[in-house]
Amino acid sequence: MAPGRISDNVSMLTENVKDYVNLRIDLAKLILTEKIAKLASFFLIAVIFFILAMFLLLFLSLAFVFWFHDDIGPAWLGALIITVVYVLGGVLIFVKRHQFFINPLVTHLSKILMEEKDENE
Repeated sequence: MAPGRISDNVSMLTENVKDYVNLRIDLAKLILTEKIAKLASFFLIAVIFFILAMFLLLFLSLAFVFWFHDDIGPAWLGALIITVVYVLGGVLIFVKRHQFFINPLVTHLSKILMEEKDENE
């Protein structure tokens, strides 16, 4: 073999390895970008649903207080009933926080972050 051909092959191999490493880096960046986008969209949707649920809860509470005042008794008693319901709900959520929030959140986040991509995709 001629010495020139070996050096050409080594330089071509070096360029191919550099291209491969750059492509792998680009793939890692794209995968990271996709996972960050999925996480951001998950949290954005969660925040939007939380805000909507709070408004729904607020208006349902006000509707109960007004209904209670019109049909049964004083408005302050209706507000007190709603307060007791909120306190009981808060205690229930605090006691069951792992079951209701933490475990599903960890499961969903780990699903997003640990998702394996096939090389052919």
